[in-house]
Amino acid sequence: MKPLYSTPSLSISYDTANEWLYVEWKGHHDAQSAQTGGELVLHYLQVHPCYKMLNDNSQVTSNWEAGARWVGSQYYMLLAEHGMRFVAWVCPPHWSARRSMEIAMQFVTKPVVILFDDVASGYDWLSRQA
Repeated sequence: MKPLYSTPSLSISYDTANEWLYVEWKGHHDAQSAQTGGELVLHYLQVHPCYKMLNDNSQVTSNWEAGARWVGSQYYMLLAEHGMRFVAWVCPPHWSARRSMEIAMQFVTKPVVILFDDVASGYDWLSRQA
């Protein structure tokens, strides 16, 4: 993995072996941090063009429902416009954070986004997408 960006709440890496972005969200997030983080992901997608992303929310501990509509209707559309075709989105164990993801999913039309309960399952699915 090639580290691209790292803070205590967000890490973005490029997985050179699989040629995809690995985005790891941690701790508390809200609408603003979701949008700021999403814009960073879009930036690094331009630096390392690829069509797959493992979006790991397994360590998110907060509800970011206020940002869910932007994530689902705008952010994922922007990812698709930048060439993203497949996203494995790993859910957090916390119900309120997971609910935010499920709300966002109501608005996603592109790219293909599948929710997973663990990183290993998301990794496995993503590695099989062509």
